[in-house]
Amino acid sequence: MELNKIEQLLELYFEGETTLEQEAQLQEYFTSDKVAPHLAEYVPIFGAFAKAKEEGFNRTIVLPETKRSWRWVPVAASIILCVGLFLTFNQRQASEHDLGTYKDPDVAALKTKQALFMMGNFMNKSTGQLDKLDTFEETANEIKK
Repeated sequence: MELNKIEQLLELYFEGETTLEQEAQLQEYFTSDKVAPHLAEYVPIFGAFAKAKEEGFNRTIVLPETKRSWRWVPVAASIILCVGLFLTFNQRQASEHDLGTYKDPDVAALKTKQALFMMGNFMNKSTGQLDKLDTFEETANEIKK
């Protein structure tokens, strides 16, 4: 009777459906001297589990202390400050002289025409879609009548 029960527990164990109590029963059976010959192949598995349960880590872990060097922080801060000041003053000088205008009136007129032409194209594309909306509204009004 007990051999049948152990075989059933072993099947459940390999299917992953055993409880902790059932696994303890298997552990107790396979670590005893009464193991059936056809189940002897499972003795090393449960023996290894029993041995692993007894082992433990009893040494202390010593972590090395790392000292952080903060010598580079003032150097990095001064470099960032210099770059920031350079970019700020360099940008001011460029903005004072360049007002976004063209010196040649013909070039200014050409750029204005290009911008207006582009804006006109965008407007034509958007108003082209409104014709479809008008057709839809007319059809909807006819259906409502």
